[in-house]
Order: sequence, then C-alpha cells, then structure tokens
Amino acid sequence: MMVRQVDELYLPTSASVRQRFRFAAAAAGDAESVDHERQDRDREAMMLGNKIRAPTSPSPQRRQAASEKLRLCCLSTLLLTLLYVAIDRLSLSTSDVVVASVKTSSTQYAYEVYPKRITQLDPSDNFSFVHISKCAGSTWIRLFNSILKLSICPEQENGPELSVFYQRNKHCKDADYTLISLRSPRHHVWSQFTMCKYSAWGVNITRDYKDFPRSGAESEDDEADFDTWLDHFVSMGDETNNHYNCYHPANFQTRVLTSSNHWVKSGIGGFNANMTLAKKTYEDLDFVALVEFVHESQCMLYYRLGNKAPPVALSYLSQSCDCEKQQGYLQKSSSRNGTVHVQHHNMGKRTNLRDLPPASLSKVANFISADSVIYLNALKHFMDEMAWLESDNALGRRVVCDDVLKKWEPELSYLDGGRFNVSQLYRNAVLKNEAVDPFLPSPSEAQQQWKSGRQRD
Repeated sequence: MMVRQVDELYLPTSASVRQRFRFAAAAAGDAESVDHERQDRDREAMMLGNKIRAPTSPSPQRRQAASEKLRLCCLSTLLLTLLYVAIDRLSLSTSDVVVASVKTSSTQYAYEVYPKRITQLDPSDNFSFVHISKCAGSTWIRLFNSILKLSICPEQENGPELSVFYQRNKHCKDADYTLISLRSPRHHVWSQFTMCKYSAWGVNITRDYKDFPRSGAESEDDEADFDTWLDHFVSMGDETNNHYNCYHPANFQTRVLTSSNHWVKSGIGGFNANMTLAKKTYEDLDFVALVEFVHESQCMLYYRLGNKAPPVALSYLSQSCDCEKQQGYLQKSSSRNGTVHVQHHNMGKRTNLRDLPPASLSKVANFISADSVIYLNALKHFMDEMAWLESDNALGRRVVCDDVLKKWEPELSYLDGGRFNVSQLYRNAVLKNEAVDPFLPSPSEAQQQWKSGRQRD
C-alpha cells in the first residue's frame, strides 16, 4: 500500500478523509497522553527526592491557564468536526485531493506548450507533409490525395524527400500547415537497410557498390548482412559520404529537422546534432504522426479536420476510432473505409527487432542517440494528445487499445536506457488528462486562444 508522510504521520493514500482525521486525532491524543505521563513522573520524582509536599489546590493562574487550554481544545474540536462533515458530504477521498493538486500544471502542459497539436485544421487550406524516408510518408501522401482530397505538397508518393527547412522556405512555402511522421529509431534503421537491400529502387542505386551486403534472403542472411552494413558505417567514423548511394543511418530523422539542405540522405549533420534546433523545429510542427501508431494518428487527424472532412474520413472516425468497434472494420483495409498502406517490398520483414544479436543492436544505438531523444519526446506528447482525444472534450472513447500497447511495449522498451514502458506512458497521460479542468476549450476554441496568444507575442 502506498503511503504519504503528512507532518511525520504516515497515512495510506487510499484512506478516506474520515480515516485520515481519525488517524491524526489518535496520533495527537497519543502524543498528549505521553506528555501528561512524563509530567506526572517528573512531579513525583521531584516530590520524593526533595520531600516537597504536593499542593492541595492549583493557583488562580494555573486555573485560568487550564480553562483557556480547555476552551481552545473545544474550539479546535468543533472546527475539526465541521470540516470533517463538509468534506464527508462531498464524498471526497484523499486521492481526489491529491489529483486536484496537479490541475494547473497539466492544463498548462497540454494547452500552452503545444496548442496547435489539438486545434482544428481547415481542409480547404494548403498542407505540407515532410516525407522522411521509411517513415510511412508514401502511405500518408496517398491518404492525403485519395481519401482526404487535400491540397498537399509535395503530391508525389515517392518524393521529393526534403528537410523541414527547405520544404518550408522553398518547396512548399505557401503551406498553412506542416505535417510529419516519425518512427522508432531502431526500427527506422532496419527499414533503411532492407529498403536498400530489397526494393527495386535500392537494388538499382546500389548496383555499382559490389561490397553492399546481399548474401541471401533468409532471416539469418538479413541479420548477417545488417551487421555487415552497420560495420561499414562504424568504420567510417564521422565520415558521411560513402553510404552506398542509399541511406546513411546516423540520426536520420534529426537531420531532417535540422538540415538547411534539401538532400539529407548523405548523413551530413547526423553527428553532433543541434538538438536545440531539432526540438524547436519539432515543436513548431502542426501535426506529428507516429509509424507505430499510424491508425491512432489517423484518428487524431480526421477529428481535427472537423465536419468538413470527407464522408469516408468521418465514417472511419466513427467506426474505427473506437476500441470496442475497430477490429472488424480495420481488417477490411481498403481505401473505401479510409485505410491505405503503401509497401515498397515484402522482403526482410520481422515481427520484432529486440531478438537481433546484441552486438548489432549496440551498433544501431551508436547511430540513433539524437533520434531517440526526439522520438521519445514525440511519443510522450503523442500520448498526451491521444488522452485528450479520448476525453469528454473530444471523442469520449478509447482510441489507443490495449492490444496495440501490448504489441509495442517490448519493442519500444529499449528507449530511455531500457527503462521505457509505453503502456505506462499512456496510463500516465490519461491520468493527467482526467486531472485537468473539465471546462477545457474545444479544438476551435483552442485555436482561437492560440492565435490570440501569437498576436500578443
């Protein structure tokens, strides 16, 4: 049982207010009793040792002091009783009081730091999607074009794949919103390797590199080739040029957030990344999807598009974005129900990466230190946003389902030094959201508040 120290008195956090008052009164009574016994012993020892006769009656001063003490005691008891009755009628428990204490911090965290992540999006505006290689970019662009009919830049599923800076300032500078999709860094590195090894595009652009590892197509071949591929980059140190004309794995996602170049595949900027700039760029994005939670990301996007979203998106939001309904609906997986998926090849797929040889995973860790910081930060904010989406202020139902959390819990545990638990992160986000003021703004109201704040700034 959890306990909390209150003025040197340990009380269970699950105890009711009535029990806590009783514990406190008992402790106070015990202390007063011990004090009286000590005084009696001291008085008796003094009388026996010094042969002093005990007084037969107290002095007027002592009687007045005792009377005042009794009056204060009765008044304290009366006030304590009234307080107990008031709280008892409200049926408040200790946990209610504790939770209430985090209202201000949670509200500030969710609505002042990233207000644009819950504001309403206008489907008639211009959208820019930053396509990071192997982060479901083609899937998202097809969804924008075929399902949502948005004005999206760039329109091509297979590129161009540009940095945030270049896309914002040159290629898609007229966009009203900037969107992106991020991925678990460990899984991102594996996907880069298999894309270079198996896809028609990868085979073609690496054809002049005879040392590119392609020993076979079995699972053990992939593991051996992956380790050889990693060794190639480890041996290069900070050198970024020789990347088989394909991908350099060093903090790829962070490079997209920080580079001023349009082309980021070479690895330039992957070592000693500017994390201040990376975090600032991330914070300024209007929508951040996660590959591991692509369905949940869709739910958030469709909800933020509001009533102007296409009927198929509204149907998806109603039928699929609900843990009690979604399973049969998602199994159909077609554009008719708002689901799309682009697959560049079907080789090198693995159900998990945590079973790769430890030596290979250690090498991967050398190339994803910055990406892991960005992704973990994004994952924490994503769960806060999903907790808001599930609250009565939005959909009012579960969207992040237990089976999805259980699937990714072991695969993402490598984050934060191997101490990360995505299920616990989600539960904490829900608890924080339940603790905030129930009269929080709707997406449109939050949008107006955000715009007003920017105007004041």
